[in-house]
Amino acid sequence: MNISQVDPKIGAVIRGKAPATFMSYHEDGVHLFVTSETDSRLRLIDCQRGVSDKPALKFERDGIRLVQSTHHNQSILFTGSGKDKTQSVGQRNAINYLSLHDNKILREFRGHSGTINSISMNPVDDTFLTSSADRTVRLWDLQQAGSLASMEMPKGGKGMTMDPSGCPTAALYSTGLVFGISASLDANAGHLIHLYDARNYSGGAFAEMKVENSAVLNSIQKKVSQPGLALELSKSKWKSITFNNSGKQILVKTESGVVVLVDGYDGAVTDTYFGEGMDGAPMKETPGSCFTADGNGVMIGNADGSISCWDAVNGTMVKTLKGHVGPVSCIESNPKYAQFASSCTNVALWLM
Repeated sequence: MNISQVDPKIGAVIRGKAPATFMSYHEDGVHLFVTSETDSRLRLIDCQRGVSDKPALKFERDGIRLVQSTHHNQSILFTGSGKDKTQSVGQRNAINYLSLHDNKILREFRGHSGTINSISMNPVDDTFLTSSADRTVRLWDLQQAGSLASMEMPKGGKGMTMDPSGCPTAALYSTGLVFGISASLDANAGHLIHLYDARNYSGGAFAEMKVENSAVLNSIQKKVSQPGLALELSKSKWKSITFNNSGKQILVKTESGVVVLVDGYDGAVTDTYFGEGMDGAPMKETPGSCFTADGNGVMIGNADGSISCWDAVNGTMVKTLKGHVGPVSCIESNPKYAQFASSCTNVALWLM
């Protein structure tokens, strides 16, 4: 559904006690999982009834940060806060497979030695991807404890060298047949995105795209008048990548308030967006952002609690939605129904 042709309304608000860190819809479109790293809680939301399905779960010992739904609506993958230094490196950077039915850890996936920055579940089977500050991307299967494969960041070549301090990000296509891994080039030259066949990843990447930082800067300069600020924003490290449902576009979240739209075929920078701070300038932290369900729009959260909705095809802002009381840190589109969720401290379910 094209967001420019509808007027979304808030159908329900679920009150929270701390800002949301991550959100993940289950494929059934009914269950929504929301984490808050600040108070180490996981909220389970019934998106049809617009209520918390159960009391929030408190993760006293290890905390909770990332969350990813699996194919079972009562099982999730999550990572802890990683702050307990009495644990081994493997424990601090483990991915936990949790049954919410009986609050039992079904399996721990260990192998990463650095903070995990993304979990991407395959939509067609039980495999999933993780990327980490240890500069590796790992492929796992829910039914096995060890990783199926460990892939290092894309290598430089043809005069390109990689950023020695950079971290990869990874994501699967909606079909589950392809996944992408991104990594930063040295000297703020840009980023590489390598595409892999999920069934034949050992054969290496079948395509490489280079996203030039100069192209990001050119796009930002069209919207930011201060040259110094534009340059600073263009150098922001990438935090995550997401493919739209057709794979034709990639949404890049950065560590600043900039969100970059990239062509999924050639790596050209299509557009840049900003989460607006209270002074109207770009936010200094990562705003909530996502593709609309049809893949043709982009929604960006702002510090004043509003959401900017952009047409990703023609680059125009089509509407601004208001309803939150604080910065919008998470936005996700429902995979099945005409709905999306956004969160500051409270979670809002919007009806399309």
